[in-house]
Amino acid sequence: MTTPGTQIDAAADVRRARRALTVVGLVIPAVFTAVAVALIAVWMPELPDPAATHWGAGGVDGYGPPVTYLWLAIGIGLGLPLLLVTVTLTMARQQWGVTARFLGALALALSGFSAVTTTGSTWMQRGLSDAADATDVLPVLVGAFCALLILSAAGWVLQPDVEATGPVTLKTTRLPSISAGERVVWMGTARMARGGLLIVGFACVVLIGVTAVMLLQAPGSAWIPLLVLAVVGLALAATASFRVRVGADGLHVRSQLGFPRLHVPLDEITGVRAIECHPFAEFGGTGWRVGLDGRTGIVLRTGPAIEVDRRGAGAVVITVDGAETAAATLQAHLERRAEA
Repeated sequence: MTTPGTQIDAAADVRRARRALTVVGLVIPAVFTAVAVALIAVWMPELPDPAATHWGAGGVDGYGPPVTYLWLAIGIGLGLPLLLVTVTLTMARQQWGVTARFLGALALALSGFSAVTTTGSTWMQRGLSDAADATDVLPVLVGAFCALLILSAAGWVLQPDVEATGPVTLKTTRLPSISAGERVVWMGTARMARGGLLIVGFACVVLIGVTAVMLLQAPGSAWIPLLVLAVVGLALAATASFRVRVGADGLHVRSQLGFPRLHVPLDEITGVRAIECHPFAEFGGTGWRVGLDGRTGIVLRTGPAIEVDRRGAGAVVITVDGAETAAATLQAHLERRAEA
């Protein structure tokens, strides 16, 4: 049983973790980016125009205006950390876990990687009249990857070790015992939250736009976005909605497309309960996932879920409306089996 003192301590830990995430994943990257932008701005008059922006096995194979490095430094060094931190703070809220800590460390590491890459690539071109004469970029890349690894570890250590918030058990409605020959079945639909559908839909619209542009400008390479679009569309159709059925034969979960699907026979079920599930904190995101604790999650949104314990395997968690009734139905079948 959770005491009020424990709840206050947990809330304080989450607030402390959120502050640390903001500093590690946003404030420090902003400082890195400001330094990188200042150095690039000072060195820009000394760069060739166009400047080298990409290197291949044979040397420089991509060019662009020197100001490209300013936009890269800002977009990667600050834009990506801002996106990661904003998503983490929005999704995690009062439910914290290892995923939030990892994303904070990743934001810091990406900012350092960007700062080393952009300033290093700019510094090595100072005073050149032709960007093709730029020296080997390998030392810059090695330094950037070293910064990535070191800052990843530093970002992890600088954030507090807050224990993942466990699921809250919901009050389950108890059903009358099932008589011999009586057939009791519960069915429901697990759907992706509206916000998630909007985000995925927007991503698909952007991908469709990219595909259309490539069909017009580079028909020979258009198969790449077309393939990506097909894979994304199939994945969305297969995981956006699941049919859930609870009965005498156990738990059945099936995608509206028919695949993927999951069946947990009644004989393999050792316990069931209804919980309040927070996918980001417990599984690192939404979708069909496997948590660090070994649980399998078909978690499409925050809210009520049915958790089924399996013999010899991790539990299964499905977010679905009516989870309390579903858990009660399955519990009644378990009790009927025990009586039989």
